[in-house]
Amino acid sequence: MARYIIIDKSQINPDEDAAPAYGTRHKEQKRRKATAREGVAKHSFESNPDVQRWLTEAREAEGAKAPFAPEALVGRRDGEWVLSSLTAFYEQDMIADVLREVKSGKEATVFCCSGGPACAHNLLAAKVYRPRMFRSLSNDAQYREGRTVRNESGKQVKLTGKGVPGRNTAKGRAFQVESWIGYEYAAQELAFSLGVSTPRPYSQVGNSLLMEYIGDEETVAPRLCEIDVDRGEAQSLLDGLLESIELLLGGHRIHGDLSSYNILAWEGRPYIIDFAQAVDPRHGDGARDLLIRDVVRVAEALAPFGARVDARAAADRMWWGYLGQPT
Repeated sequence: MARYIIIDKSQINPDEDAAPAYGTRHKEQKRRKATAREGVAKHSFESNPDVQRWLTEAREAEGAKAPFAPEALVGRRDGEWVLSSLTAFYEQDMIADVLREVKSGKEATVFCCSGGPACAHNLLAAKVYRPRMFRSLSNDAQYREGRTVRNESGKQVKLTGKGVPGRNTAKGRAFQVESWIGYEYAAQELAFSLGVSTPRPYSQVGNSLLMEYIGDEETVAPRLCEIDVDRGEAQSLLDGLLESIELLLGGHRIHGDLSSYNILAWEGRPYIIDFAQAVDPRHGDGARDLLIRDVVRVAEALAPFGARVDARAAADRMWWGYLGQPT
């Protein structure tokens, strides 16, 4: 006869340890492992320092460039904008790194960059126009007169002519800004080729210009409005500026906005910058007045240091000489 053990469940103490079923035991093991992992940051294989070092060495061995990631831009509110604006120069081997901000204005910021293998200078200045530039060109009619640009079809047209997007549209404003910056670069290229004392221009991509940096690794060249010089140096600076203004005029350009704020002085030599408002004297009626204003302004800027010139007479001589008429 079979015997059975009868268990009275009411006599079992629920607090006594008992081996859990497999499912319960498996869940408990997973819970303990998850708890042990809490507080430990997850890292991908690619983020491992040794892996990153290997990837960098592999890129260098293959001749590929490392990603453009200047430390000088870390933490800047406009860091992404500046990075995207300068990456093309890096990819062109024009710059190797961004070293520091040099000057910030209403429409643009200038950065000091180390030169890349494609440049003859160790230091370069990168001028990056900000997005607000799209809203800043409201009073430029005098300077746009006679300018030509390429429309969407690649045809050379006047900036105010047919085939140019409307100024009151987003597309039109973008086209206007691109044309304005491209014109500034072209004017500086022309000036440099004529022998005008200006930083050597290297490249222009989108909203950014790249040119020779005036200064050294520790000091940027001061503007004319920031200097204090003796009479001899002041006269030398003035004579150099008058010569550059005349050379530029001979190439059918007038700066149009020359002042002590857009002239740099370095080692006794003046450097003219900011050619965005340069005009062609063959077009429009206000060219002579702009020329006179440029000459008068530079003369007034250096007069406190003893530099002397009859500014109006000098401007007239340049103008009539340009037209081929006697003074």
